[in-house]
Amino acid sequence: MSSIGSFTVDDGMHAYGIHRQVTFEGDQAVTKLTYDAQPFLEQAHAERIVSAGERWGDGRKVGTIPMAVYAEVMKIKSAEERQKYVINWLRANPAFVSFDKFLK
Repeated sequence: MSSIGSFTVDDGMHAYGIHRQVTFEGDQAVTKLTYDAQPFLEQAHAERIVSAGERWGDGRKVGTIPMAVYAEVMKIKSAEERQKYVINWLRANPAFVSFDKFLK
């Protein structure tokens, strides 16, 4: 069997910010997934500006969790442990926080 050479298929970026490329080299395929958080960071920043000075309330959105992190969160069985993980993750990654009072 002869090799068809090397080439890459670029699936582009989907709505959750994941970019997928598959490179074929002979009889092997390598999948490369990258994540672009910039649009989510910009959205969180804009939401922080809009919500500045607002009070706490029921159902307040405090941040955005990227899908890659959310997949890890969903592996945690206990709802209490999931909530603790998300709170700690947002505090460790304040650029994803959309309500400044959450960090205080």
